[in-house]
Amino acid sequence: MGEKISGAGGTRIMTYIASFDIGTTHVKGILVNRDGELFHEQNVSLTCRQEPPFIEQEPEQWFKAVGTIVNEWFRDGIGAGLISLVSFSGQMQDCIPVDEQGRAVRPAILYSDSRAGAEARMIRDEIGEEEIFRSAANRMDGTLTFPKLLWLKTHEADSCARTSRYLISSKDYVIARLTGAFVTDPTSAATTGCMDIRRREWREDWLVRMGLPAGKLPDILPSGETAGRVHAEGSRLTGLAEGTPVLCGIGDAGAATLGAGVYEPGEVYAYIGTTGWIAGVSGGVADPASGLFNLAYAEPGRYINVAPLTNAGNAHHWAAEVFAPEAAGTDGRGMYEAVERLVEASDRGRNKILFLPYLNGERCPVQDEEASGCFIGLRPSTTKADMAAAVLEGVAFAMKQVMELRGAPEGAASLTLIGGGARSRQWCRVLADVFGTEVSVPSESQFLPCLGAAALGFPGLGWASSYDRLCELFKIRRKCETFSPDAEKKAHYESKYARYLELYPALAPVFRQAATEA
Repeated sequence: MGEKISGAGGTRIMTYIASFDIGTTHVKGILVNRDGELFHEQNVSLTCRQEPPFIEQEPEQWFKAVGTIVNEWFRDGIGAGLISLVSFSGQMQDCIPVDEQGRAVRPAILYSDSRAGAEARMIRDEIGEEEIFRSAANRMDGTLTFPKLLWLKTHEADSCARTSRYLISSKDYVIARLTGAFVTDPTSAATTGCMDIRRREWREDWLVRMGLPAGKLPDILPSGETAGRVHAEGSRLTGLAEGTPVLCGIGDAGAATLGAGVYEPGEVYAYIGTTGWIAGVSGGVADPASGLFNLAYAEPGRYINVAPLTNAGNAHHWAAEVFAPEAAGTDGRGMYEAVERLVEASDRGRNKILFLPYLNGERCPVQDEEASGCFIGLRPSTTKADMAAAVLEGVAFAMKQVMELRGAPEGAASLTLIGGGARSRQWCRVLADVFGTEVSVPSESQFLPCLGAAALGFPGLGWASSYDRLCELFKIRRKCETFSPDAEKKAHYESKYARYLELYPALAPVFRQAATEA
């Protein structure tokens, strides 16, 4: 088991918490002081192999990116001795086989990889949906870690023979490389399909029933508990001081929720990263049959009820690559700026083009691994601007659909939007018009998961008495930009949204037929 962080009277005085968010397209890093202020934001790009349904990533690049960020801090004059605690957020629902030293034995199978659909059906047939819903509180599909373990057993016996542990989250891998500890947090563990969400324990009996070995999943620790300390090799490879405590951390949805200041039941927010979600906190699990996904939150007795979208920022990225590749520049930001100009020039809401954003299949509001993206309504007069706008509208429509699925919060005057997608002012305007409500974007929105991960260390250090008090502090001190809906565009989007809802039911048979011919 991990050790608790010492309080304010402890022997170690901390100047900064170093916090990292290990995502799909980027690793972000920040330094946070006791006032919750963010310093020295850094961002390192990642690569990913996508050949749906196979979506994989080399885990070692996550670890190297952390070292790159730490060394940038050193160049800015931040010495290793000023970093007294490290915390992490990371993508969840992965399958990362590692050896005894914590090194990957094959590329990570990512959360959006849906290759294990047949294995998910096998698990449902053996264990039964009723028992799965009662214990894991989520639907069993091919994107969860449990069926991916079964897929590896069937298709890659050699990889399994070399595997000491199966990790769940990108942050778990970096922690293993830094400290030698094989741990995960309850939020990440809830995305596997084999954790009892109320007891916060693995269902090892399920693994055994499916012919999988017990004892190979990481230990589940509370998010704010210390996983270990930076060992000699971790220090040599990253520059972090040997002996620096490393928290277990929290999966990205939990970190984003905490960083957004959402802790009390009934609060809701929206997130756009590579994927997206509408999420809120409650005192119990939602009915998995409704399409909602349940996650354990930072403390027992609280849950995050998520309406998760497989496709969000990835559709934006696809549009940028297709419609503005010449504007990429050295960091890729030029493509997104070009898309902003295209959308601004379009006649948003009035054109008839619809975009179904299911580039990697979809898990909510529909569960269909075979679905794909498509444009409807193209004419000879259609422009790149029309199509670029349709992409942002399509994701906004999908988000509205999942908001309706989970239920909008009563009395909410605005929708809080966080994540990298919130950097697009045009997208924020589209969302405001589609939802018909104000969209509020906190400053430094893309770094809020880092802030949420850093927040895990505050109570133990005496910087805050509790997570709920800390969330209130975040909201009081936060500066936000607000986007108000345009009445005329709102009316146009209401009509367009009604037509959007007809797309998937009409195209589902086409998707199924195309899959059989592949």
